[in-house]
Amino acid sequence: MDLGEFLSQCAGTDDPTGKPALVVQGGGMRGVYSIGALAALEDAGLRQAFRVVVGSSAGAINGAYFLAGQAKAGMRIYIDRLSHRQFINPRRLWRVVDVDHLVDDVLRRLSPLDLDALEAAPAELLTVLTDAATGAARVVSNRDGHDLFEVLRATAALPALYNKRVPLDGRRYIDGGIVAPVPVDQAFQAGAPSALVVMTRAFGFQQDDLGPFMRWLGCRLAWGQKPFVKENIARPSPHYAALLARLRDEALNPPRRTWTVAPQVMPLDRTTIDAEVLTATAELGRADMVAMLAQEYEPVMDAL
Repeated sequence: MDLGEFLSQCAGTDDPTGKPALVVQGGGMRGVYSIGALAALEDAGLRQAFRVVVGSSAGAINGAYFLAGQAKAGMRIYIDRLSHRQFINPRRLWRVVDVDHLVDDVLRRLSPLDLDALEAAPAELLTVLTDAATGAARVVSNRDGHDLFEVLRATAALPALYNKRVPLDGRRYIDGGIVAPVPVDQAFQAGAPSALVVMTRAFGFQQDDLGPFMRWLGCRLAWGQKPFVKENIARPSPHYAALLARLRDEALNPPRRTWTVAPQVMPLDRTTIDAEVLTATAELGRADMVAMLAQEYEPVMDAL
């Protein structure tokens, strides 16, 4: 069977045993690619195909809109609501990315996330946060009773670009992408036997592609952050490189636990606000997901 047929079978059953996880990478405005891919899943009627949806940063926000049945609305958020200087302004050095505008104005009011629909979804949303003091990962379920908007604010709290540390349960948290840019391991720890992974970076991306000046500037802007945060900005992450290698290897060598949708080339960066580029990138994500759904799929439990 192909992947689309397998996911359709998963969507048609209430038994979560064999259902995969959906893992969504963040990356600021690069998230328009992943929400385009999730809109393709929504169009295919696959919102109920997953055991759990796991994301950090923009990936968690996109996962929330997908589970609520609002992936297309989520796509329009990037193109219509965030493509302006009120949200991203490089001259506003104390807050280049206004995450408060995103959460308080957009997610709550202008394009409101349907919390009731999210709560009714068969899969839970797991959001990864980074403890601002220790660098430890924390995974928060939308069913834990926390204010989800504050959880999303915390996971989107980009060091250097937003630079706030968001309080939750007496501790402070920042961008979940620091500790788990692609939270595959968290998905498996939640009990999923396999995972559909949506990347917002090409497989060939290396963190040192950012260049020494951008690394230096990022560290300078990350005032008040702990040394581990600045270390993450300043140097390539060996953990991330190992994860990319693992996903590439599994794409070529079955049996596999992961199926990865990733752009061959990402046409924008985390602060792009050009609406035409954002629209084209969303369509690229949709097209790449449609192509993935047509691939042959052998559930890992049958292959072992």
